Formats: sequence, C-alpha cells, structure tokens
Amino acid sequence: MNAPRFMGKRILVGLTYLDAAGQVREQVQMHGLIDGVGDHTLVFEKSDGSGSFTIPFGGELDAADPAAVYTLRSTGEAVTAVDFLASFTIHAPPER
Repeated sequence: MNAPRFMGKRILVGLTYLDAAGQVREQVQMHGLIDGVGDHTLVFEKSDGSGSFTIPFGGELDAADPAAVYTLRSTGEAVTAVDFLASFTIHAPPER
C-alpha cells in the first residue's frame, strides 16, 4: 500500500443505509482531508468540523474528476477539488 499517496488529499464519501427489507433509509455524504491510512482503514477529518470519520480501506480508492463540482444532496453544498471518491452501502440486519 502506498499510504503517502493518500495523505492530505480530499475525499468525498457517500453512505447509503438500507433497512432490513433493502429499502433506502438514509443517504449521507461527507468530505474532508485524509489524515490517516492503516492496513484496513482510512481516516479523514470531516470538513464541517465535527471530527474525524473512519472508513474501510483496501489499499485503493476511486479517482475523482478533478474538474467536477459535486453537490451534496443533504446540504446543497458544492464540493470541488476532490481527489478520491468512496461509497458504501450499509445493510440493516434482518428483522426477527
């Protein structure tokens, strides 16, 4: 893994939460500067000042379009100068 390649770069992360039936319950987007890379995790400082966030990391990230303007659905914020993208779908456990 080439951790220095990711340090200090801007990441945009999308999280989709599904309920037990597989329906979208919530979608969250956040972005910030990467400040830590481990064997299986990546940490970035959220741009809204609310602290850091950790995501699973397998050594690679999708490259972002450097000229793109990404608009966050929840806030309408326009995000530019993004280096990397990551998205995750989180499935709720089945109901018993």
